[in-house]
Formats: sequence, structure tokens, C-alpha cells
Amino acid sequence: MTDANVLLTEVATVSEDDLREASQRLGLTIKEEETEDYLKLMGQFKQSLDMVMRFPDHMPPVDYDVFPRYNIRAPPDAENRLKGWATKVTVSGRRGGCLEGKTICLKDNICLAGVPCQFGTDVVSEFVPSTDATIVTRILEAGGNIIGKATCENMSHGAASDSSPGRPVENPYAKGFSAGGSSSGCGALIGSGEVDMGMGGDQGGSVRLPAAFCGLVGLKPTVGLVPYTGVLSSEASVDYVGPMTRTVLDNALLLEIVAGYDGIDDRQLGAPARAFVPHYANDVLSSRRPEYPLMGIRIGILQQGIELPRLQPQVGRLFELAVQRFRHLGAQVTPVSVPRHREILPVMTVLNKMGSSQTRIGRQCQRRALYLNEYFEKLLPWDQAKWDRAHTYVKNTSLCAEYAWGGAGLKYATAYGRAVNQVRRLKEEYDAVLQECDVLIMPTVPFTAKRHSSPDGGPWHTHDHYAGIIANTSQFNGTGHPALSIPMGVAPPTDDFILSPSDKDIRLPVGLQIVGNLWDEGTVYRVADAFERSAGDWRQIEAEM
Repeated sequence: MTDANVLLTEVATVSEDDLREASQRLGLTIKEEETEDYLKLMGQFKQSLDMVMRFPDHMPPVDYDVFPRYNIRAPPDAENRLKGWATKVTVSGRRGGCLEGKTICLKDNICLAGVPCQFGTDVVSEFVPSTDATIVTRILEAGGNIIGKATCENMSHGAASDSSPGRPVENPYAKGFSAGGSSSGCGALIGSGEVDMGMGGDQGGSVRLPAAFCGLVGLKPTVGLVPYTGVLSSEASVDYVGPMTRTVLDNALLLEIVAGYDGIDDRQLGAPARAFVPHYANDVLSSRRPEYPLMGIRIGILQQGIELPRLQPQVGRLFELAVQRFRHLGAQVTPVSVPRHREILPVMTVLNKMGSSQTRIGRQCQRRALYLNEYFEKLLPWDQAKWDRAHTYVKNTSLCAEYAWGGAGLKYATAYGRAVNQVRRLKEEYDAVLQECDVLIMPTVPFTAKRHSSPDGGPWHTHDHYAGIIANTSQFNGTGHPALSIPMGVAPPTDDFILSPSDKDIRLPVGLQIVGNLWDEGTVYRVADAFERSAGDWRQIEAEM
């Protein structure tokens, strides 16, 4: 196929400077006798570019008559004590749906038309989407009442809660401690009881980390189960949105509403049509038994998930108590091994940094999806003023990726592709273990929430402060397996964050992660629900050391 188009009758003008700059970026020298030909060819292509730019963008429509948006505002401090709100709004859902009466917040990378989307940064300050994310439409159709956008960490980077412009988002159980990230606002608001449920985003643990730190149930679903359409992306291969709630049953209910193929998001290969989405909530209820509700369930203790150098002793002890509880519930619990569980972390780092850096400069190509062009028209081009407002997480990711993609004599030009292939290999290893058991368990995070990092600590301190936080989470963004965090008890801060005698009385939530087979959220929920019902008030469960 050629560039010729019957609609293009004249060749546009491209300057020799344009040709020279393009060829220099490629390391290509154009022969003098071919210069005029390439100028014409580029001019012909420029006509195609100009025509595409003249087309009106094709965005899913929004029914403002059925779902109007009222009272859009930035909340005052008195309404935002945890700094979990980015924007408040009132959007009432359709009456009679199964979410009727439920209040819902959205991570602030999820598009809600007519409402500012800050994406945790002030690099772009005026992005107001013209479309709703697919999950927003589904929530409203089911009767959910969306009452605001929850603070998101800086461009969805950051596993802590101190990188957004209004930072820091506070932990609902202890002021001065992290709420986890990057869905930090959802964690704080739902954990404090201000909101019933929410939708977070997860690129390496960003639903599960706030769930662990704020005492929530948070699910990263199977890859493609929930459409990402209308959500600002990081790296397409690790992007997820998932429900965050205070109970397993509510989590299952919200997943049932948002799951299913939408015909737009190409991540959804293998996803069920809406009519065939399992009835997760009813399945949870029907699986309940008065005695031994997990009889016949095989649970694997992932050894590499507990043999961690930064494992806090109290977290390890709570995990042991959780294992005992599962056995009392009738499950068969045995140790299993995936030796490359920890090895894969550098692979996920390469994948995330090299991929997200290209997204950030408008080069997320080879996708069949909804592109949020209106956002990138405001973001690009990057200049020093924007970089000055960017958080160190964003700068570090971009610098490292630029080095990998184009530096070091192109030594690492295939690193991204190699990382993709290694992730597939790891998926096969988890799949093999999950043939022998129904779910895997491990602590969600090896330690309790830490105090916020110092804003004056510098880039190294900021990154090192939370080293090890994604040791058990980021793998499953790559492999696609469903992974859920559920509270398993409370523990004090680590000794280095006890600054006064009263700090010894602080008790912080600790999360248990349950990982299942692809497309088998039902079993994950069954296991989690039995654990939750048996444990009762998890706030009263503390490991004795």
C-alpha cells in the first residue's frame, strides 16, 4: 500500500530544515540527489497528517440529560482532612440499580466528563475530559452515586501517598503515615468511611498497596476483565482498574458491574461479554457454609513471597495466623515455590519505565483503543517549566527510559521486548503452580505503612524510603493473574518510625494477598470471604511477639 490518496491532489511543503532534523534524529544521511524526492514524499505525508488533524476526534458520547454533573468544586480543607479528594461532584446513578444508594469515588486518572482530571500533577492543570470512562457509565447505569475524584499520585507513579500537588494523603489510621499509592485518595476515603466504595488503578500494586495500608479489600482483576477505556494510561501492558471496598461482598458486587468486554479496549482479549460476566456477589453468598467453607480448596503458600529481606516480624506473624485460619476453615494449605518471583522485579521495572516514558510523550503506539488526545494536547510538548513541576518519580522514570531507549550506544534497545518475553515466561511458571493449587497467598506488603518521606530529602531518599513495597505485587501486573488484598490484622509501625512514646500505641492495617488463576475471581472471592467472615473485626487481630 502506498501513501497515495485520491483526496490528496497537491503536495504540501516540508522545509529542508524539517528533513534535516528528522534524518539527524535517525542517524541517516540523505544523498543530495535524493533530497528533493524525500521532500515531496514527506510533503505528501504532511497532507495526510493535516487531514487527520482536521477530523473531529471520535469520543464515546455522554448523556448529560440522564446523568448531569452538579456542584463541581475543589473541596476546602474542612471537607478534606485526609487530602483524599481531588475534586468533589454530584453525579446520581439510575434508580433501581444494584448500586443504588452507594457512594463511589474514582481515582483521578479515570475520566468523568465535565470534571477536572488532575492525574496527581500540576504539569497539566486544565484537563477536563469530554467523555466518561466505560466503567463510569456502567456504575451510573447500575445506580451508583459518584461523589468525587480521589487524589491520585503523580501521573500514577509512586507507591506512597506524598507525590500529588496537595500532598500528602493521610492514612486514616494514623496521621503522618502513608495511605499507599498510587490510588491513595481512594484508600484514605474508603478506609475512613467517607465513601462506600471506589475504583482505583493498578500498574504495580496501586490498588492493593492502599488497600493493605488502609484496611480495605482491593482487587487487581484478571488482565482485560475490566475495560481501561477512558482511563489515563501508564504502560498499556500493566494498566488495570479495580474495585476498592470495605468488604469482600461489596468488592464482588462492584466488579460484577464494571467487568466485561466493551468493544474498544484491546487489552480485553478473552474477556466475557457483559451478559456472561459471572454473578460474583451471588456466587460469594452461595459459597458460604456454616462449617469448613473452604473444604476442598487448595491454598499454596508462596515461599518466595514470605522470604523477603524487609519482612517486618509482626507482618510475618500475622501471616502465620492467617495460614492457621485457612486450615481451620477446611482448606488444604501447603508451601509452593516460584523461584523467579523475586527475580522478575527488575524485569517489571524495565517494562514499566520504558513503556510509560513513551506514553508520556504521546508515543503509545500499536494499540486499538480510545486515545485521550485532548489530554496529550495539553501535556505536550514538555519544556523546562513542566519538568520543574514534575515529581521526582516522573523525572526518574523518564531519565532512565531515555537512557535505555537511546543511550549507551543502543545497548539496551531490545530491553523492553526482552522484558515482555520474560514476563510471559513467569506467567507460565505461576500457571504451573496454580495447576496444583487454587490460589496463592502471601503478605501484600512486607511491612506496615511508613511515615511520609521528607519533601526535602532529595530524589534518592524519596525513592529509597519505600524500597521493597512492591516486592509481592508488581509481578501480577505483568502476568495478568487476579490478585486481591484483604486485611489480616494490625501491627505497630517499625521501630524507626516510632518517634514518641504515644507512637507505640499506633496500630496500622496489614494486608494479605490472594492470587488466583486467570479469569477465576470467583475462587479468589470465595477464599477471601471465608477468611473475612471467620476473622470478624480484623482491627482486633494483632500478632503477639
